[in-house]
Amino acid sequence: MRVGLLHPDEDLSLAKPLPYSWAEVEHDLGLGTVLEAMAEGDTYLLDVARQVLAQGLSQEARVIHHRQEVLREALEHPRLIEALYRLAGQTLQEKRKESWGLFRRDRPDLYGGIKAMEALLKGLRGVRELLESAHLATRGFRSLKDQLAAHLTPEFFREAEGHLRALRFPQGIWMTASLGPGGRSRDYTLLLPKRNPIPWPFGSRPKAFTLTLHPRDEAGARILGEFRERGVFAAARALALAVEEVTRFFEALRAEVGFLLGAIRLANRLRALGLPLAFPVPAEGVRLAFRNLYDVGLALRQGYAVGNHLEAHGKNPILITGANRGGKTTCLRSLGLAQIMMQAGLFVGAEFFESGLVDGLFTHFKREEDPSLEAGRFEEELRRLSDLVDHLTARPLFLFNESFAATSEPEGSELGAQVIQALVERGIRVVFVTHFYTLAAAFLGNAKALFLRAERLPDGRRTYRLKEAPPEPTAYGLDLLRRIFG
Repeated sequence: MRVGLLHPDEDLSLAKPLPYSWAEVEHDLGLGTVLEAMAEGDTYLLDVARQVLAQGLSQEARVIHHRQEVLREALEHPRLIEALYRLAGQTLQEKRKESWGLFRRDRPDLYGGIKAMEALLKGLRGVRELLESAHLATRGFRSLKDQLAAHLTPEFFREAEGHLRALRFPQGIWMTASLGPGGRSRDYTLLLPKRNPIPWPFGSRPKAFTLTLHPRDEAGARILGEFRERGVFAAARALALAVEEVTRFFEALRAEVGFLLGAIRLANRLRALGLPLAFPVPAEGVRLAFRNLYDVGLALRQGYAVGNHLEAHGKNPILITGANRGGKTTCLRSLGLAQIMMQAGLFVGAEFFESGLVDGLFTHFKREEDPSLEAGRFEEELRRLSDLVDHLTARPLFLFNESFAATSEPEGSELGAQVIQALVERGIRVVFVTHFYTLAAAFLGNAKALFLRAERLPDGRRTYRLKEAPPEPTAYGLDLLRRIFG
């Protein structure tokens, strides 16, 4: 059985490697705050959320729509999702406790397999009861519910429990074997015990050959134990494989409902702050439009956030300039977070958001001086950029924040303009925050370029909103000087 809540065709895998430079992306966009809000101290859920967000960059639009549909219904049944997550975790924990040493000396342990399967069957009953108690309409939940109803019938549980009772061999172990070369036994086959034999002396006395071991015959006991293991090996191995299969189902269930639970927690946090949430529109090509888009991480940290509006379909590159500390980096982060959350099937922090799908996201933010003194800031920037370019995907989104600011404006502007032009010519979407007027002005004649500028009121106050406007030759650093020093 497949869970199928996050993907219509396959279960979630937590073993996939994270995309290249994902740690940098997570740091630059402040994604850690979002992950912590989803996990609420649950380290397992933190890893699940990180994996799903990272893997979203490789998902198709149909998968995103499938997840959005499931998540919408999950938001209506938060108690069900939490109960499923808790039940899956408890079942796996009980299975691990009961099946400790399921494989010993490369041989499956029959008793451990029986105890493990009993714990898993109890969990399966619980999952079916939870799903049957809720009215679920989306394809993802209905598919899971129908699979369980079709396979986990009362007859299935009766038969499975009967097999487990039989494997305890209440009438002893019945098996056959043949003799091979040198008189060695081989071809061990487990038999079903005879049912309801007529007790002797009323029936015919059965033929029996009895071997009795001396209580101190350790070698004989060891040999008989090996005979027993050979006889039950096939049954123990089949049971162990069945345990592994059902365990995989619970692992996938725990991971997928865990991500939904994390999404519910995140939505509750943002709604409590009075901030809007929207299910985005995944599109193809160079599409980008949003209304009241805000930085989710910043909102979680400080309790509020300022949103921005934009329509930039077909525009590439996007250059963001304007007043210092005017919200440029915040807007860049909000865009990167929204792209990641959209492609993972999540809602975004906005009233409306539409963007073309990408297959990779790369960030190049300014860094502090290398503490090891092995390289200066400018050299470090070039090294990081070279590594990122070597790992570019076919259609990524590249976010730059004050790149090449470690050198002079003429040199940094020339280098930045060439980098942007080369990436755009390859079809890569670029959003570039810079305080270099010369860099932004180099694209003033480009019809596909879009310019955003941090808004500054006449009295020097910042609104932390961006508007479509050409670059200005000043970043109004004097405003900060007056505010700080009077």
